[in-house]
Amino acid sequence: MKIKKNPYRLGSPTIDNPLKEMSWCHSKHIYVSCIPKAEFDGKYYKQKNEYALTIKFGGKYKESEYIYDKDNIQDAILSTYIEIYNNNYKK
Repeated sequence: MKIKKNPYRLGSPTIDNPLKEMSWCHSKHIYVSCIPKAEFDGKYYKQKNEYALTIKFGGKYKESEYIYDKDNIQDAILSTYIEIYNNNYKK
């Protein structure tokens, strides 16, 4: 039996999971995630292989442009957590 692959499943990260940095950001209510780009195609939305990085800090919300694909969005999220931690805590 062949294993079905989900075409929208995000790729595995190539860097280690920064647990200390992520827990520090979450305690300060800073959250990093991604949203997929979709285009309206007649009656339905069709998802593309482009993702935007989103950062939520309290009531503020920032979104990057759709420049990441499913293979490198996980690394972008984890490296953003590391960068936020280093810029604010490790001065």
